Amino acid sequence: MKRIGQFFKKHWKKFLLAIIIISVIAGIIYLSFRAYDRYRESLLTDPAWIRENVNFVENDEGIYEVEKDEEISIFSEDYQNIIEEKIEELKDKADYTLEDPLLIHNPYGTGSLSYYLYYTDSDEDLDYKIETEGYSSFEQEISHKDSNEYQLVGFVPGETNTLTLTSGDEEYDFTITTPKSEADIDTQVEVVEGDSEEELTDGLYALLGHDKNYNSNIYLYDNEGVLREEFVLDSYRADRIIFEDDYMYYAYNKKGIVKVNDLGKIEEFYDLGNYTMHHDMVYDEDNNRFVILVNEDGTDTIEDVIITVDLDTKEVEKIIDMKDLLPEFYLNAVKPEGKNTYGGYELDWIHLNSLSLIGDDIVLSSRELSTIIYISDAYTEPSVKYLLTDESVTEDTSYGDLLYEKVGDFVSQAGQHSITYYTDETLEDGGYYLYMFNNNYQGARTRPNFDWSNYPGTGTYNEGETSYFYQYKINENDKTYELVKSFEIPYSSIVSDVEILDDGNIVVGSGKDNSYGEYDNDGNLIRQFNYNSKKYAYRVFKYEFNNLFD
Repeated sequence: MKRIGQFFKKHWKKFLLAIIIISVIAGIIYLSFRAYDRYRESLLTDPAWIRENVNFVENDEGIYEVEKDEEISIFSEDYQNIIEEKIEELKDKADYTLEDPLLIHNPYGTGSLSYYLYYTDSDEDLDYKIETEGYSSFEQEISHKDSNEYQLVGFVPGETNTLTLTSGDEEYDFTITTPKSEADIDTQVEVVEGDSEEELTDGLYALLGHDKNYNSNIYLYDNEGVLREEFVLDSYRADRIIFEDDYMYYAYNKKGIVKVNDLGKIEEFYDLGNYTMHHDMVYDEDNNRFVILVNEDGTDTIEDVIITVDLDTKEVEKIIDMKDLLPEFYLNAVKPEGKNTYGGYELDWIHLNSLSLIGDDIVLSSRELSTIIYISDAYTEPSVKYLLTDESVTEDTSYGDLLYEKVGDFVSQAGQHSITYYTDETLEDGGYYLYMFNNNYQGARTRPNFDWSNYPGTGTYNEGETSYFYQYKINENDKTYELVKSFEIPYSSIVSDVEILDDGNIVVGSGKDNSYGEYDNDGNLIRQFNYNSKKYAYRVFKYEFNNLFD
């Protein structure tokens, strides 16, 4: 040790110099990497560089595919516009016909199982059919467009598909090998026939939030349980698809919404700024804006704020903070041990999970309180008009006067989802319906001492006997509500949804059961679909995609 000390004492200047040199070299390397990262970031937002590094390449089947730097995001105006420009360049290169059309696989990046089609020699409506060995066929009719360009969906991923185009008397076949989906998702889900003799409604089932929740795409399945399209998202599950003026709107990340046209091009981006999406968004047609459930950044609570986004100006406005409207529920909440849904420690005291519009009023579902909340004048002077819940929920508060009276003997909804308003001409003024997925779940982390004795038959997170479709008839004239329709559906403690279609059929998504199904108007199962998942799918809606794929 003495020799080592003497050696170090003699050569300490050399050691110090070596340390300095190593530190300088390490600093240079670090700064070089940082500079390179900044350089790469600047390239990824440079339209000229993007244009040079995005190209169409023709494969052996005569179909063009996009070849691009993997770091280039499809979620930018530059990328979308550059792709459109390059498509126009391709269109000018040849005289495309039905016999030899221009076909491009998913040019805009939004639909991984879609193909862009262009030809010029027919002004007839287009029929197309996709046949794939081992799967049911897929057929679609498309109304003629002057531009003669279309987006085709229905191709089975990872398979060789035969596409038949028919226009007037002309018919042509094409062999198309569609790439596999990068997601761990069923191509064919299990199909179980029900007892109902009613027919399924036309359309595609949209599976939202499959398995990984915030990192999944939107998957579209047909009536035979075959995967027919995949809408690509960026780290969000999407809560629903909204259709307006021949466009689709959906959330693509937790702070952004896209407007997508019938060719799959993103035409507009809507940024939520200081807010993060969760659970639901709806469209207010009268005011041309979205109403969205959000978390507000930098606050101590979650899932208790509502904003609007104007589609014309893109202005974001906070309209409701539930702490202001129901402060006693907020103050009575107990902060649980452990992290919340998002991995943080913010208080999830009300857990809003769906909303429905009635003019300028809003109907909300609170899972944590097992309560339906009606808010009047939501945009100007919001106030709680009434609550639908068991009277035990409002004990130790002054909110008992807000309760509507229950007519009949039934167990109140517990942990419900997807509250939806609708009415018809048979109802008098002041009357309407609210329907929901009644999870029948006794969960409330911020109310650990709540007495569930008024909720017989309710289940736990992992076990339960049944959930229900519930439909209430509301009478605002005498401040009452009654259960006018109810039937059993597969148990799901959390997530899930129900949807009444135009023909009266009812779509049910039971997330924790890993199933969705379609029922007739009397609650009899027509067909159920069972999918594989490590967790669940958040929601399942059925859409006809009018003026988009037909």
